[in-house]
Parts: sequence; structure tokens; C-alpha cells
Amino acid sequence: MTFRVRTDIPPFWQLLWRQFIAFLFLHLIILASAARNRDDLVKNTDKGKVRGTRVHLRHMDKRVDTFLGIPYAKPPLGDLRFRHPEPMDRWQGIRDATQQPNTCVQLKDDTFGNFSGSTMWNANTPISEDCLYLNVYVPKNIARHSAVVVWIYGGAFYSGSITLDIYDPTIFAAYNDVIVVAMNYRVGILGYLSLGIAEAPGNAGMFDQLMALEWVRKNIRSFGGNPNNVTLLGESAGSVSVSMHLLSPLSRNKFNRAILQSGVANTKWATITVAEAKTRAFRVAKRLRCAERQETKKLDELGVFTCLRNTKSFDLSNNEYYATGGTMQFAFVPVIDGVFLVEDPRQSLKRHNFKKCPILIGSNKNEGSYFLMYDLSDRIDLETKADELVNREFFIEAMQRVNNFYPQYPHQLNTFGLDAIIHQYTPWENPDDKYLNFRAIDNCVGDYHFLCQVNEFAQAYANFGENVYSYYYSHRSSLQPWPIWIGVMHADEINFVFGEPLRQGYNYTRLEVEFSKKVMNYWTNFAKYGDPNQTPDGYNLQEWPVHTKEGKEIIELNAKFVHETDKTLALGRGPRLKECAFWREYLPQLVAATANITEEEKSWKLEFSEWRTQYIVDWKQQYDNFIRAQQSQCESPPP
Repeated sequence: MTFRVRTDIPPFWQLLWRQFIAFLFLHLIILASAARNRDDLVKNTDKGKVRGTRVHLRHMDKRVDTFLGIPYAKPPLGDLRFRHPEPMDRWQGIRDATQQPNTCVQLKDDTFGNFSGSTMWNANTPISEDCLYLNVYVPKNIARHSAVVVWIYGGAFYSGSITLDIYDPTIFAAYNDVIVVAMNYRVGILGYLSLGIAEAPGNAGMFDQLMALEWVRKNIRSFGGNPNNVTLLGESAGSVSVSMHLLSPLSRNKFNRAILQSGVANTKWATITVAEAKTRAFRVAKRLRCAERQETKKLDELGVFTCLRNTKSFDLSNNEYYATGGTMQFAFVPVIDGVFLVEDPRQSLKRHNFKKCPILIGSNKNEGSYFLMYDLSDRIDLETKADELVNREFFIEAMQRVNNFYPQYPHQLNTFGLDAIIHQYTPWENPDDKYLNFRAIDNCVGDYHFLCQVNEFAQAYANFGENVYSYYYSHRSSLQPWPIWIGVMHADEINFVFGEPLRQGYNYTRLEVEFSKKVMNYWTNFAKYGDPNQTPDGYNLQEWPVHTKEGKEIIELNAKFVHETDKTLALGRGPRLKECAFWREYLPQLVAATANITEEEKSWKLEFSEWRTQYIVDWKQQYDNFIRAQQSQCESPPP
């Protein structure tokens, strides 16, 4: 069969016909491409299929496929409240994964009104107990079996969500081609109520994380990831969580290495005993008048559980703060349950009972200042000037306030220990300088609750011979909304780790953009190869030394070093070795040695010391004068 082109059609219509055929052909190609793209965005999981969406980072010429709100466990509702998570049921069809999930139940921070420095941490999606979801971020055209980074957010175990803008890992994933998984987990009393019974075993939030890690192990291949190249990444309570997974026998085989930002399990606020957890639960039950709601009028563990299970989630969160008190004393945190945590984390470090793997770990310059804004809010606010901060009198009062509980709530620090802390942190160059006094309180809180514990964790790994890469973060963002005297706060590094300076619409300096790229390179190099110096092209930067047992090497992360040719300027030791020795060695011994000395005995000894050093000297002088006078009379000739 042959086709002949009709010659009786005018040339104009022939041209129009050819254009129509070309347009139709192009449209079919576009439709086919769109269908193929839609297929690319459908992934299989062990529970069913999900469809994500594609994000175009045009200013970077990058694309990232995002899969949002994938359930990894059953919603912990009704009888599942307070319990460990249960596996998600299978679903039929293709589940939509294009919307951010709910945020786990928590209160919003209104301490400073609409101030962005505090509201940035508030939930930005609906708050619900139905919140056990995870997000997956996959760079387009990424190689198969790519490295995976699992993000665990912080929030002192009472707040946090993967949906926060500051935690958006799209840039981080795209810049160096790593897959990022972020999971929600229960926080506060709903995540960490522990009554020592099956209905409320404790550590539900940790088992949420554990189930999410199991999801990664089972499903990440479908997204192009390598389940044998997984790095955990966490900040604050998220970093504490990462360190707990390094210690827990239940977690160790589910990942390969870890990055810990400002938090470790051996810090005192991170864990409590089951007995203390019960005490706190009973306090909440008393405040909620659970006994009046029970027929027996006398509460046991099961009665407390029944009452709390039947209480509205908001009322639970709104009353959990009355279970404890003091600086860095958070009400419901992980317990040493003998299952997830088999022993006190400090004991695990001493016995080298932890996952043997490379770690990248560090802390920030002013870890304590953020918390002081809340604990000292009756005397300091956003309008306070640097030269108005803390006079000597308030310095003594504030140090008593922030160190009231030692080693942790409810144990109170005796006056011998308090006096030693005040002496250690007094800015003796000028004890009346109001800014230096604030900085001293900041250092005190930051050293004890963060920096020194991070040092101890790093040292335990270094002592065992593992590769440890330690950092000290000292860069203050040009967009920091808090007063300049706040310094380099807890969590200030997150913006630069996740590449916020590279996002459109932000006015970071060019140097900060380069600094963020540098930090992301370090983090993703470590995630891929276990060494922040190792680049994808096989080159070794030789910039970040291993933290050894003897050398205690660290690198200072600050934008000022980005273009510095002499890389040794960013290197150091420690940090703050002398202050950490005070908390590690001197103070515990002092408190132990003076534990049985009463305040009356202390007062008597002080008075005796004053008498011995002052009055006995006066008495001896008077006595000597008397003897000399007597001798003078005896030696004088008679009249």
C-alpha cells in the first residue's frame, strides 16, 4: 500500500497540518514523560505503595523526590497510648505521600510572644497522637545504593517535629547526593511515661525510633538507598537519642555510624530510673486529681495508668511540667529499663559497652544561654542590654538557682558544692562586670549539661581506639534574631548543617553560604565514607584530625576559617578541659566528702576557722604584750 500526499490542498493548510501533527507528537511525548515521572514517584514499601512529589531547586539545578508522611507504625491511639509501637497494617492501592504529617502532642512556646527565635520551634502542622510518620528525601538521578542519613530531632524529649522549616533537609540531600530519612517520635509524657507495668513500660519514644530504623533497613532499597550505609544524625535530645542507639543492644545492627550534635546519653538530664519515673507520673496523676476519679480513692500503678490513658492529651502535656523542677530538669525522659537501656549510660561508657564505629561529635560555644533566657526570664529579657545583665548579687542568686539540683533532680546540691561552683565560675578579672557574670552562668550550665558530657563520650570512643572527629562550633549567624550577648546558642549550627543559607529568599552573607557548603561537605563525606576529609572524587582534605586519646584534637567550625589557607588555625584541643575536670573529678569528690556534714556543723566549722585565724591571733598578740610588759618590769632597776 502506498500513500500519496494530496496536491490539491493549498500550501497554507499543508503547513498547518504539519504543525498540528508535530504538536500532537510533542504532546504525546510530554504525556509519556509525565506518566514515567509519576511512575518514578511511586515506590514500594513492605506495607504498600506510596506516591511522592518532585521538588525543583532551580537555583541549584537539582531535583529532589520527597515522600512525606509515610506511616511506619500504627497510630498510638486508645489502648495503644503509652505502649511501645506496633507495626503498621498493609494498605491497598497507592498511598499519597505529598503532605507533611501531624506533629506529636506537645505544647507551644509563647514565652516571648511572636518572637521568631522561639516560635520557630513550635509545631507547624496539626498536633495529634496520630503522628508516627516519616519523610524520605531522594535526590533525582542519584546512584543506586546511596548513603542514607537518618535525622532525629531534638526538643528535650518534650517537643519537636520533622515538619519544622529549620529541619528541611532538601538542600542537604541534594547538595552532595545523600538520601535523608526523618522520623517523628512521641515526646513528653505520651512518649516516656514509665510505671513499670506492661501498659506503660517506658521509652515508647525510643521504641518509635527503633521501629523507624527497622523501616529504613527493610525499605530504603526501594528508594535507592543502601541499608548497609546508614548514618544516624541528631541534635540535642536527638543527639542523646543517637548516643542511646549506640549503647542499646536493640539498635546497634540497624546503622553504621553516627553524628552527634550537642547531646549524649551520659548527661544527667537524659535519663532517670524507673522509680523516679513512677514518682513523676504519680505527681501528674495527683495534679489531675486521679484519685478522686477512681472508686478506690487510692492509686496504684494500674490506677494511674487508667486515669492518664483516659485524660485528654492536651491536659497531660499541660501538667507534665509539675512533675519536676530546676534548670535542665525535663519531666519525662528515657528510663534505664533493662531492655532498651540495659544499664546507666555512664557505666556503658566505662565498660566500652557500645557500638564500635566512627563518630562525628561536638558542641557549641554558648550551650547554656538559650536555657537561661527561660530560667532567668524574671530578670532578663530580649530588651536587656549587655551592661545590664547580671550584677554580683544576682550572679550568686542565679548560680544557686541553676545548680540547685545535683547531680540531677530531686537531689539538692549542698552548700560546699555550690560554693565551689561559684568560685570556679566567678570572673575574677572583674566580678562586678554584668556581661562577664552572665557569660559565666552560661558557661556553667553549658559545661555541665552539654559540652563536658560530649567530651566524655568522645573520649570513651577515643580511648577504645575508634575514629572520632570532634568539633567546637563558634559561628554566630548574621540572621540570628536573639540579642548579640546570647552568643553562639544551642542549636545554632542546624541552619548551616541543613543548608539554609543556600535556600532562596534568605540573606545570608556569601561567606556564610560557603561555610554552610563546607559543613555539609564534612557531614556528607562522613556519612558516605566514615571520614569528613574523604571526598567523592577520592581526594583527602586532611583538614580534620582524628580525636585521639592523648591529643584530644578538635576542629573549630567558624565561617572565618573558610578561606583560610593555614588550616591549622582552626585546630585545637579539648575544649574547656580544665572546667570539665572540675565537674568530672573535683566536684563529685567534694560533694561525697561533705555529704554527711550538716549545715550546723558547717556553720560551727566556719566560725571555728574564723576564731582560729583571727581571734586566736588577737589573743596571742595580747598575751605576748602582757609577757613583754612583765619582763620589762622584772628587768627594771629598783627605785
